[in-house]
Amino acid sequence: MACVWIEGFETHRISTQFSRKYASFSGNYPSAAGRVFGTSGNIQSTVAVTPTFASDNTFVMGFGFRFNSFQSITANQGWYVETGTAEQCHWEVDEHATLGFRFILYRGATSVATSNYFDYGVWHYFEWKITVRTGTNGAYELRHNGVLDISGTSVNLANNATDGWDVQAVRFTQNLGTNLRLDDMYICNGTGAKNNDFLGPSIVEGVLPNAEGATIQWTPISGTDNSANVDDIATSSPDDSGAGGYNYSDTNAQRDLYDYQDLTQITGTIHAVQVGTQLAMGAAGTRVVKTKYRDPDTTVVDGASHTVDSTSYDEFTETFDNNPHSAVAWDVTDIDSGQFGIEVVS
Repeated sequence: MACVWIEGFETHRISTQFSRKYASFSGNYPSAAGRVFGTSGNIQSTVAVTPTFASDNTFVMGFGFRFNSFQSITANQGWYVETGTAEQCHWEVDEHATLGFRFILYRGATSVATSNYFDYGVWHYFEWKITVRTGTNGAYELRHNGVLDISGTSVNLANNATDGWDVQAVRFTQNLGTNLRLDDMYICNGTGAKNNDFLGPSIVEGVLPNAEGATIQWTPISGTDNSANVDDIATSSPDDSGAGGYNYSDTNAQRDLYDYQDLTQITGTIHAVQVGTQLAMGAAGTRVVKTKYRDPDTTVVDGASHTVDSTSYDEFTETFDNNPHSAVAWDVTDIDSGQFGIEVVS
């Protein structure tokens, strides 16, 4: 799988939700108007660290970014590429009162490259590709709204003295108020035949369950509509008291499938789909569950298995480059007429 992470700030808008999705999260991403539609995340004293991905040398990251007006930013605020907890390199935000803002690529404390300046007060879409290698084997390329800004080869971008990366982090420890906004983020690695290079300026559209699907076997904590217990809006968080509702099962092979809201913003190419499911144990113990997808032709296929071993909620994310049934690119019908869900395995 080449696309490993997607964030659009539509289905997650409060710190509790982000804390469940990210490996670690502190600070806040309060909502603001989105880059194209919906909502974006304001960066406020935020450190958001992704889960650990399979180690790879190359990655591509794209995101919408808006710097509303000049603000003095302290050092080490930006996007970090890491292996484990060790930094390999990072893009740091730098600003000028009249020229605008720019990015500086660092390997640790060593400056490697500096971008051009970009205007305040408008949305930009940035994409960078980095090969994280030692010696003279590294490379970088920064694109702005789909156009090359800077690039370089034969550089060392592995501060930890070993090739590769497996974690990315947004680190803005300074409280920047409502001045910086982030939206429509994707991260791809360099593997596979798809989504292993620049995707171009993209949007992320989040959708939630809105009806029961073909199979409903889990028990609702309240009511008779299972989908109503898992359609939590982005500003709420289900918990064990039943706030927001939840469904439960302790029986192997029991499955719940749900219809989801139709896409309204995406009408063309769908690069990838990420499914997020929030799960917790009702009591101490461990269970294994599996993500499911029901194709519009009614074929149900397996996603990944997830081990649930905490009484606190975690979000288990899975990203599909292609429709897992047809093995070809997703289209709008696959989402609008398909169903996603979960099944108890053991």
